[in-house]
Amino acid sequence: MTTEILKSEDSDGNPNQTEFVWFPRGSTPPSASERSWRVGRGNASCPLNRFVGNDSAVKRLARSAFMALGEYNHCCSDMSFALLGPSSTGKTTLARLFAETVDLPFVEISPKSVSKPMDVLIKISQVCETSYVETFEGTYSLELVRVKPADGSPPSPKMNYFWLPPMVVFLDEVHALSNTIIQALLKATEKSDSIFDTGDWIVNTSNVCWIIATTDRGKLFDAFDTRFTKIFLNLYSANEIAQIIQLANKDLDFEVCQLVAHYGGKVPREALAFATEMKNERKMSPDDSWVEVAGRIAEESGIDPFGMTYQRVNILRSLVDGPVSKSNLASQIGCKEEELIKYTIPPLLAVSKDEPAMIKVTSRGYAITDAGIIELEKRK
Repeated sequence: MTTEILKSEDSDGNPNQTEFVWFPRGSTPPSASERSWRVGRGNASCPLNRFVGNDSAVKRLARSAFMALGEYNHCCSDMSFALLGPSSTGKTTLARLFAETVDLPFVEISPKSVSKPMDVLIKISQVCETSYVETFEGTYSLELVRVKPADGSPPSPKMNYFWLPPMVVFLDEVHALSNTIIQALLKATEKSDSIFDTGDWIVNTSNVCWIIATTDRGKLFDAFDTRFTKIFLNLYSANEIAQIIQLANKDLDFEVCQLVAHYGGKVPREALAFATEMKNERKMSPDDSWVEVAGRIAEESGIDPFGMTYQRVNILRSLVDGPVSKSNLASQIGCKEEELIKYTIPPLLAVSKDEPAMIKVTSRGYAITDAGIIELEKRK
């Protein structure tokens, strides 16, 4: 709970951004045992504990949250993370839950939502305007505080130098951002610089915790690859998918959630959509069993009895005679290359607790693995 709001300059002459304050400067922060309990797996109210699967990733972020909760304003700007893994592994959700755990504003930025550095700053300012600090004197929105000149004179209208508050900024698919944004971020995420320059505005980012995510680590700038603590995420197991289904559908028995997971594959959004269809169909046909309902929805959705879409089965069959390039594979199964890479291929490429990858990437294109051959043999 916040206890005060600050807008003055600190002892070093830097402006104190309007910020969350949980304990006054110089006072004793929460004890290590209290912070350990707050982020511990036994605390059901810890936001990070709502994340299903990838336990090692959750533990690493929980340790960072433990440290941040002992800081004056929960600032974790000395922590920067790169979430690496295929699509549909919960990277955005995990970043948001980390921000919630450390009680800081969360800014989500994707390549489709920004094209130039100023767009990034606008996204950040919009979150600031809707983030509030509750104090004994009232409720205040966060602001971008203009830095005063060194001589103490009032800031000039042309002096567009601002100081960001403590926050978590999440950059999804960072490898796909425009080059101008990448160049600005290289300075903003460098601790010795911590400056985000839009050309018209200069923003100090020393209070920001940066989290980047990518499905293609090979396309990252070398600086990004070495500057961030890397956290790897794997696709979900069938049991974990069932847990996700039950969290969103508390009216379903776990056995039904496991049935959904069988047909929903390794992708949460696909499984959640399948669960919704099943529930609606069951309301229309209350005398039918869940197994009968699931079978009908699967057939309508192009999913075979073994729980795989016919499109993905066709991918495996296309690779039996040897590697196939991305463009040729997309053409063979009748989809756009972008759709193939982002949505269709990842469940086949990824390793989960249940099974190894069914296809792999080679210099000649995609190739089927032994696990993929075994999967096809089920259908003979």
